[in-house]
Amino acid sequence: MISLRFDKNKKEKKINFKVIATSVVAITLIGIVGITIGRYSGNNPIGDRLVLDIIEPVGMNLNKGFKFLKDNIKDIINYKNNSKKVESLQDENEKLKEEIIALNNQLDDVQSLDSLKKALNYIDEKYQAQSISASVVGKNDGNWYNSFIIGAGKNQGVKEESIVTNGNGLVGIVYEVSDNYSKAISLLDTKSSVSFKLLKDSNFKGVITQNSTLDDKENYKNKGYLCGYMFDSAYNVLPGDVITTSGLGLYPEGIPIGEVDKVIDDKNKSMKYLVVKPYVNFKNIDEVIIIEPRNIG
Repeated sequence: MISLRFDKNKKEKKINFKVIATSVVAITLIGIVGITIGRYSGNNPIGDRLVLDIIEPVGMNLNKGFKFLKDNIKDIINYKNNSKKVESLQDENEKLKEEIIALNNQLDDVQSLDSLKKALNYIDEKYQAQSISASVVGKNDGNWYNSFIIGAGKNQGVKEESIVTNGNGLVGIVYEVSDNYSKAISLLDTKSSVSFKLLKDSNFKGVITQNSTLDDKENYKNKGYLCGYMFDSAYNVLPGDVITTSGLGLYPEGIPIGEVDKVIDDKNKSMKYLVVKPYVNFKNIDEVIIIEPRNIG
């Protein structure tokens, strides 16, 4: 007897199409021979039974073989189709990633523009003779932006003593200008000072200066905080009070500076010192607005 055996327990099976084809031909020939023998031998129940005994088990196994082959071919086709779908999904995923990156870049640009527009709102319209938006292209050594370089100069209309702000508040002032670049100092620099007022009462004024004689001021400077004092020690100042530029000196009125973090009364000197947490993050300054200086001469 001829029998085709298929091991269903094996997960991986190589199908030899040549062997199957040969088996089919052999079975066909056996069938023809059996039919011929039966035809020419007349009524021959033994011959008929012999042919059936040969054909039936072979046919059953052959059906199983073709079913196995069909199932495997179907799996192969499904695998190829799924593989194409996976490749398509991967391509689509990469495109979506690129679109997300592009959208994030656009969002950063919009936020930067909004920040600069906000900076312009700090200045009274009648004072805005000229303003320029520019990028910070360099800074001093260390963590804090005590001094920095701006990518705009005389050719762009920048002048010495121009005021530097960003979307959070007052940054500093320009002290040197070349054709296409400018140098500025921030409020953290010891050469910088600015007159301020309390937002809750414009009569309460003082000065922010890193050269104040406040004890332990170095500890606050290391945190990026500003130091200063009130013009009058009788002024009622509390932690959380907001301070802005007062309009005295080079800086126009109303630019936000920060919030009072600590008030220190020095009875011996009749001084009221302030520690101020600035609104500007002096560890990260990227885009600024440069505003033409006031003519107070």
